[in-house]
Amino acid sequence: MTVHLVALAVAAGAWWRVSLGWAFAALVAVAAAKTRRRGVVLVTTLLLAGWWSARAVDAFAPPPAGPVDAWVTLTSDPRPSGPVGVRAGAIWGEHRVSITAHGPLAGRLDDRLAGERVWVGGSFRPVRAGDDFARWRHEVGSITVDEIRDHAVGSPLSRATNAVRRLLADGAASLDRDDRAIFSGMVLGDDREQSAVVADDFRAAGLGHLLVVSGQNVAFVIALLGPLTRRLRPAGRLATIVVALIGFVTLTRFEASVLRAAAMAGVSVGAAVLGGPVDGRRALSWSVIALIVLDPFLVRVVAFQLSVLATAGIVWLSAPLAARLRGPELFRVAASTTIAAQLAVSPLLVIIFGPVPLAALPANLLAGPASGPIMMWGWTGGLVAGFAGEPVARWLHLPTALLVGWVRGVAAVAAKGPNVTVGAVGVLLLGVAVGCLLAQRRPLGWLGGAIAAAVAAVAITAVPVVPEGTTPIGAGVVLHHDGLVVVELDDPRRPRDVLEALRHAGVRRIDLVIATDGDRADADAVVAIVARFGPVDVAAPPFHRVPSARSVHPGTVVQVGSWRIEPVTDGDDHNLVVRVCPGGPCQDEPP
Repeated sequence: MTVHLVALAVAAGAWWRVSLGWAFAALVAVAAAKTRRRGVVLVTTLLLAGWWSARAVDAFAPPPAGPVDAWVTLTSDPRPSGPVGVRAGAIWGEHRVSITAHGPLAGRLDDRLAGERVWVGGSFRPVRAGDDFARWRHEVGSITVDEIRDHAVGSPLSRATNAVRRLLADGAASLDRDDRAIFSGMVLGDDREQSAVVADDFRAAGLGHLLVVSGQNVAFVIALLGPLTRRLRPAGRLATIVVALIGFVTLTRFEASVLRAAAMAGVSVGAAVLGGPVDGRRALSWSVIALIVLDPFLVRVVAFQLSVLATAGIVWLSAPLAARLRGPELFRVAASTTIAAQLAVSPLLVIIFGPVPLAALPANLLAGPASGPIMMWGWTGGLVAGFAGEPVARWLHLPTALLVGWVRGVAAVAAKGPNVTVGAVGVLLLGVAVGCLLAQRRPLGWLGGAIAAAVAAVAITAVPVVPEGTTPIGAGVVLHHDGLVVVELDDPRRPRDVLEALRHAGVRRIDLVIATDGDRADADAVVAIVARFGPVDVAAPPFHRVPSARSVHPGTVVQVGSWRIEPVTDGDDHNLVVRVCPGGPCQDEPP
C-alpha cells in the first residue's frame, strides 16, 4: 500500500469528520495494526483522521463575550481593515483571536509586527456561527480595541525574524511603491502595501501566486545553505536545515504553502540523512499526513489546498510533459512545470473563484524565470542593502527593479488585454488534451493539440461585453451602459474587488463615476478606478471625501447620454444619495 493512498485517506477523514469515542477509536487502531489488508487499513485511517478532526472541532469553544484588559501576542502583521481600521491575528491567553483598532489606535497597532506583544483594553465578541474563515484559523472571536496601554518585544525567535524583515524593508526603500510591494510579496509574503491595480493585474494574469511566498522560496533558502551544509556531518546538516526552516516559517508568518514546502524539505533531508532518500511524490504525501495530523483544520484552508494540488501536479506530471514537449530544455522544463501546476489547481480555482484566465500559461512562462532571481537576490543583495543603506542600497537593488519591473509589466499587459477565461468545461477539455499529449501515440498527441486550440478559440470568442442598461455587477458596483459607461458606487467593497468586477463585466473605459455616499470607501474605489482607467469624471454629493470629484447638490441634474442623475436626500441633509434613472426625470419617490 502506497503512502499516497494513506495521505488521501487522512485528508478525506479530516474533511469529513467522524464522531468516535476514545474506546472505539482505540479498538479501530488495534484492529488496523493486526491486518495488512489495504482496504481495512485505508478505512481505518479515514475513521481515525475523521475522529481526530472532530475532536479538534469539539475543542473549539469560544469564551463568553465581555471586557478585555490583557497582554496579547500578535500572530500576524497588522493590515488595513475598512477605511480607518487595522486588524491582526493574536493569541489572548490560550485562545486565538483577531484584534481590530480604529482611528488613532490603528496607527499605534500598525507599527507592530507578528510575535510582538501588546497590552490592550477593549471588548471580546465570540466568533459568529458559520464564520468558517475564522474557525479554520482557530480564531474563537474578535477583540475591539479601545485602548493600547503598552507594547513589548516578543520571543528571541520573533525578534530575530522581525529584525530581518525590517532590514529587507529598509534596503528596498529606494524602490517605488508598487515595485517595493511586489518585492515584499515575493520575498516575504507581505502583501499589505500592494495597490488595488497591482493585485488585480496579477490576478488577471494568473500570477497571484507570485505575490505570496511559496515552496520555491523554501527551495532557494535550502540552496543558499548548500555551501554550509555540505561541510557538515549528516546530523549537523539536518539540525542546521531544520533550524533554518523553522526560522523561515516564522519569518513568513506560517503561510500554508510555506508549511507544506518546509514539511517536504524536512522529510526529504531527514530521509537522506537516515540513508533512505525519498522522491518528491512520497515527500509530498508524508508532509500532508504530518501537517494534517498536527492541524486537521489545514485541510479546509484554500491556500493549503492550492499548494498541495500545485505540487502534486508538478511532481506527477511535469517530467512526463517535459519529455513529450519539443524545444530547448529550458523552455520544456518551464512549460511543463507551468502546465502541470496550472492544470492541477484549475478545478479548485473554478469551483471557488470562477473561470480561470487563459493568459495564465503564457504569463507564467514569461514571468516565472524572473521570480527565482528576485527571490535569490532579494535575500542576498537585499540583506546587504539593508545593512549598507543609501546610496549603496539603490545601486544594489537596480537588478531587483529591472526584474520586478519585468514581472509587473507582464501582469499589466495581460490585465489590459481581453478578459479571456476558461470555465469548468474548458478546464476538463484541457485536462483531456494534456492526457492525449502524454500518450505515446502520435495521433493522440495531435488530438490533444487540436482540443487545446479549440478551447482557446472558444474562450477568445466569449470575451465579455459590457451589458446594456442597468446591471449590478457585484462588489458594490452598479453599471449603467447606454453608449456611455456610468459606474455607480453603492457601498463598494475593497478597491481590488471593484476593479475585478469591472474587468469581468468587460469594462474598458468609463465616462462617469458616481460616488453615491462620498465616504472613505467611495474615495478608495475612485482612486483605484482612476489608476486603472486614467482620468475619469467623478460626481459625488456635498461633504464628500472623494478626490477630484465635483459636488452635486439637491435640485441639480447631471445628464450623461440618456442617463439622468438626480441627487436626493434620505432624511439627513448631510447624507445625499445620487440616483441614476434612464431617459427623463426619475418617476419613483426618493427612498
